[in-house]
Amino acid sequence: MGSFMLLELVGTLKESQKLFFRNVKLMSCIFLLIISLSSILFLSCMLSIKPPITDFALKARLLPATSPGTPEFANLLSSLKGDLRLFVGLEWIFVIAFCFSSLFFATASILASAVTYCGKDMSIKELLSRAVKSLKRPFLTWFYITLLRLGYYLFLIAFLVSLVLIFDLTFTEPSLSSIIILLPAIVFEAYLAVVWNLALVVSVLEEKCGIEALGKAGQLIKGLRMRGLFLNLLFVALSYPVSHGVHKYGKTVMSSNAAMIPLLLLNSISCLIILFNLMAYTVLYHDCKATHGEELEMQGGTENTKVAFTPLVSADLP
Repeated sequence: MGSFMLLELVGTLKESQKLFFRNVKLMSCIFLLIISLSSILFLSCMLSIKPPITDFALKARLLPATSPGTPEFANLLSSLKGDLRLFVGLEWIFVIAFCFSSLFFATASILASAVTYCGKDMSIKELLSRAVKSLKRPFLTWFYITLLRLGYYLFLIAFLVSLVLIFDLTFTEPSLSSIIILLPAIVFEAYLAVVWNLALVVSVLEEKCGIEALGKAGQLIKGLRMRGLFLNLLFVALSYPVSHGVHKYGKTVMSSNAAMIPLLLLNSISCLIILFNLMAYTVLYHDCKATHGEELEMQGGTENTKVAFTPLVSADLP
């Protein structure tokens, strides 16, 4: 059973890899657009927030040496508040821009993968146009997924705080107790994310969104959930070195512009991992449809592509 599951996982990964080479032009354009826009946003963010942060740090050092109640102290405090407001405002602008661009290119990547999987071809202009038209559905689904993820994090925080208070545990440094507690939490989140990720694909390729897309994903993934779990764990493992590198170089980016170069490289690697993840889940979506004997119905334009599947296993199986 374990070896069969491993073969299925490898088959999904191989099929995802083949998608890229079946339509190199389209997939390469998507990848380059993702890297270009994310790099521009990253550079804009760093260059925009660096001046107020530097100014805030310099003025904060002068604050202890200034006598409270003096006009200089009031002016300095007012200037610090202004820098802080500017920083928070810029951060919110770029967070929204990052979220919107990520969702848009996720939609475009799923559409491109589905079109390629069905053996069709599409220009990059038509693909982006379809992505814009169908963006409302994945946005609503992403909103519900975000609420579910926040709910899970709040539950996890409450659980960890309870453990800290009851057993006097610490999670500041890696230890056996922290690994024993946090590792199952990561695995369980990866298990929950199987339905979340598939729901995003469903909302792009079908006329479903929000709770309806999540429900549809939950039905489709029956019998294949472990494959989705191992996919998620694989991509978590691939993303960990990238996250570690971002954390390492992110500490020095404010003091050294040279740190932006490795951060841009890590950003490109992260984009590649995300693209491959979306391609893998698009393949998994088609496998789920085939397993349950459903038709593939790809929305997003004036024409629908339908392919009939023959059930591979009995519908009564879990």
